Amino acid sequence: MSTTIALSSTAKRDLILIASILIRFLLFQFDNVTEILGSRVEIVTPVTSFRRLTEGIYLFQNGVPPYDGGIFHQPPLLLPIFAYIPTILTPILYTCLDLVFAYLIQEITRIKQQLYKDCPRSDGDEGEIEPWVVAGCYLLNPLTIATCLSKSTVVFTNFAVVASVYYAMKGNRSYAMFGIAMATYLSLYPITMVALIILLLNQNMPGKSIAVHCIILFIGWLSGLIGLSYLLVGSWDFLSATYGFILLLSDLAPNIGLFWYFFIEMFDQFRNFFLVVFQLHTLIFAAPLTIKFRDHPLFAVFVLGGITAVFKSYPSIGDASLYIAFLPIYSEIVNYMRYSFLITNIFLYSSLLAPIFYHLWIYAGSGNANFFYAITLVYSIGNIVLLVDATYAMLRREFDVRNPELKGREVTQK
Repeated sequence: MSTTIALSSTAKRDLILIASILIRFLLFQFDNVTEILGSRVEIVTPVTSFRRLTEGIYLFQNGVPPYDGGIFHQPPLLLPIFAYIPTILTPILYTCLDLVFAYLIQEITRIKQQLYKDCPRSDGDEGEIEPWVVAGCYLLNPLTIATCLSKSTVVFTNFAVVASVYYAMKGNRSYAMFGIAMATYLSLYPITMVALIILLLNQNMPGKSIAVHCIILFIGWLSGLIGLSYLLVGSWDFLSATYGFILLLSDLAPNIGLFWYFFIEMFDQFRNFFLVVFQLHTLIFAAPLTIKFRDHPLFAVFVLGGITAVFKSYPSIGDASLYIAFLPIYSEIVNYMRYSFLITNIFLYSSLLAPIFYHLWIYAGSGNANFFYAITLVYSIGNIVLLVDATYAMLRREFDVRNPELKGREVTQK
């Protein structure tokens, strides 16, 4: 006679929490694991590498300008954080950041469900996802775990973004704008989300015009962070070494992005033009998405985060882990998505073949750059198909809610 043990939601939540902590702490004990992950081009980039950060810390602690070595390209305020934290506490710091991120995404889910509880629903909608499940999806996501173990500093950017979204949904203007200012300070591209954060704040203050105040707060916080950076390093060299490095693509080291291979093949006379074109890809979607999803700014954060993860100059899987964390919040659109199986297989395919093709190119010498770039294109296609499919699902569900008599029918726009 078999006995089935049913775990309560609280027990499942606690089990996931304990498992996620144990996975991180156990793997952090193996130095070779963290070293391998910390050197993978799919996981770290020149602007998020912990190895490069340690080089900057060494110069900083010895009274040498940290950017003189040409290795360190991260914002100066990261230096004192790691310079004065014992090395043994670094894994604890990264694990805690993941845990707090999970808590914030859980609370964001709860607030979102509360905001939209009275909105009309589609007939095919299932019950709402439990907030702890969203947190669990983030904590057990292999992309999240690999990013944490690599000690990539993209974790700080992701944390700042989700904290900004959380405080925006709580209606706290100052903290929300500080979060997005910190994210912009750390990696520049989150500046495209400023309008969405303002829209999230507006959800708690309907009828109030808070845009001007929020923009002033954002500029003030960002100026303060840049000013502190100047006081810390004593010069403005960090501007060109960080933001200039990102915008001008100074390092063509391979990564999972679209830039590096294209600009290796680029003639110098066309470089500046195509730099502008490529960088604009992360900007041109911000306004249309903000306008189209002005009633669903949280969903627009998900889409814009995915676009940034594909089109930024130095992307990594940590960027993908950020926007994917927001997807389970909209569990109601899953039934409308058409390519879930294809998307899953694309991510598995690219995740398995990317390190193999990189090894064949760099170490075995039996391949070339085309091998690795081809699989990065597949990875980018997977992200784009996911974004397109999720956007379609969101729009189709909204249409079905407004027009229940047309549910299931093919609709064409004329």
